[in-house]
This record gives sequence, structure tokens and C-alpha cells, in this order.
Amino acid sequence: MPVNLRVDQGGNREVLGYLALPSGVATDDPTDSIVKVADFQVSGGGTVPFWGTVTSPQLFGVGLGTFSPIAGKWLPAPPQLVSPDLLHYTYLHPNGSLRLAAATGSEIPIANPINLTPLAYTGAGVVLVQNQPASSGLWLLDPTTHAITVITQPAGTDDWREVTTAPATATASGGTFAYGVNSPGVLGAPPPTTVLRANLQAGGLLKTTTVYTAAAGTTIALIAADRQGGLLVVLTGHSPGLVYLDPNTGPRLVTAPAGVALATVGPRHHADAHGIWFIGRTGIFLFNATSGFQKIAAGVTTDIAPGGDCT
Repeated sequence: MPVNLRVDQGGNREVLGYLALPSGVATDDPTDSIVKVADFQVSGGGTVPFWGTVTSPQLFGVGLGTFSPIAGKWLPAPPQLVSPDLLHYTYLHPNGSLRLAAATGSEIPIANPINLTPLAYTGAGVVLVQNQPASSGLWLLDPTTHAITVITQPAGTDDWREVTTAPATATASGGTFAYGVNSPGVLGAPPPTTVLRANLQAGGLLKTTTVYTAAAGTTIALIAADRQGGLLVVLTGHSPGLVYLDPNTGPRLVTAPAGVALATVGPRHHADAHGIWFIGRTGIFLFNATSGFQKIAAGVTTDIAPGGDCT
């Protein structure tokens, strides 16, 4: 699995590489890294770092990378902000504009007067949310026309976190779904207790619903979408456990390996054809709807972040 291994050089470089599974052995990639190329002044004082790859042509973006086997290079964006064709990506520029970028080095700036930030790059377009502690509200950026369409207006402390595309089946029509919770759970906010789902289509919202509510005294610690339109919910508190929201059959309980503290699972995660990978200090886990939740390797000692699909 391509991964972001660690930050060095005083916080100015993201080291890229690969994680072997199931051994858990990490190897640096000497061909590229992501480095800080500038500091941008922001309103109110202070600076925001601006990042780029080392190889030519230099690609600009954020301090996390995704390896594209199609382009044969690292793109400076996390996997969820890379397009399905693996040749394009999006990011929020430190100057406040949105950027549509390509593996060739080209970029298109998009005006961003209401301070949105990308949540996911999907076949339906780039899904955007408020750039606030609570990622409330959903918008869709068309990569071709560059038009931004509101999907659903901000509502309370709704916090949209995941986007997945579900294939059509005999019992479901499929589509692109955004998942969120009813609170960001940050300091000063209540813990999240319900899961929201919005069915997205180019041009607008079909339906937003509450698809899961945790038991009293139970907190939603983490949500992670797979590539089949489903969502794994990690619960802590009064009734800890794992619940999978199957897009066809609804919620069902998932058994966790013995001795696993659910509050420490991930929080880094990435979905590919194998299922959902969780990477953290207590272990590397894999969940899929068929084989369940399994521990694959021992925990990692640094904050390793997924950088693409496992082959």
C-alpha cells in the first residue's frame, strides 16, 4: 500500500513510501516527497504552508500524497481528493481559492467566496463542504463547467465526512452518497450520535435521511465508507461495537477481534477493492462486508496515512 510515512526536516517534508502487508514493514520511496515550498500570509495574522512534490513537473497541493499508478507519480492530495481516473486532484489553496489540478502540472483556480473546502472528488463532481469545525452543508463543483451548485444548505452542527459511490444492484439503484454525523464532536460540541446520508446527483439533492441512531450514552467515534455504498460505524461509550450500514439490507452488527479497543481503531482509513483499511498505533485492520473486521498487522509507531489502493 502506498502511504505517507512521516514528517521530517523540521516539519517541512512529508516522506512517501510503501507499507508491506501483512508484515507491516515500511519502505521509503526515494523518487519523490512532498515539501513545503512557501508560507502564505492569512487574514488575521499567521501563515499557512504551501506544499509541492519534488519531481518535475512540480505539482502543488497539500502535505499528503497519493500514488497514481496511471500517472506513474505521486499527487499532492489525499486519496479522497483524487479523481476516479487518478489523473486529476483538487485542493484548497492557501489564498482561499479552490484548485482543479492535473498530473501534468496544470491547474485551474476556482473562486471561493463562501469559504468551501473539498471533501471528495467523485465521478459526479467535487463534493464541497463548509471550511469550518463542522463541515456543514454540501455543494457540488462541476470539473468541466466549474459551476458550484448547492446540494443542501448548512443545518445546525451537521458534519459531513465521507463520500462513496455505490454500484447499481437488483435491489438498489446505486449512486453517490455523502455520509455525516450530527455533530463534529470537537471541544465545545456534543458527541455525535446519529448518522446522516445524502444521495447526491449532479444538479442537486435527491434525499437526506438519518440512517442510524446510537443507543443512549453511546458515541459515534468514527465512520468509514466502503466502495459499495456502505458505511462502517465505530461506537464507543455505553454500548461499544461495530455496525455496518449495508446499502441494501440496512444496519447489522459486526464482530470485532478480541482485545481490540474500538476507541483506538484508526482513525486513518482508506477504502479500496479489498475493503476499508484502518491504520493506527494499535494495529492495521481490514473490514469488508463479506469477511468482516480483521487485524492484518501490528500497529505502526508513526502517524502513517494511506496514500492509495493496496495492490
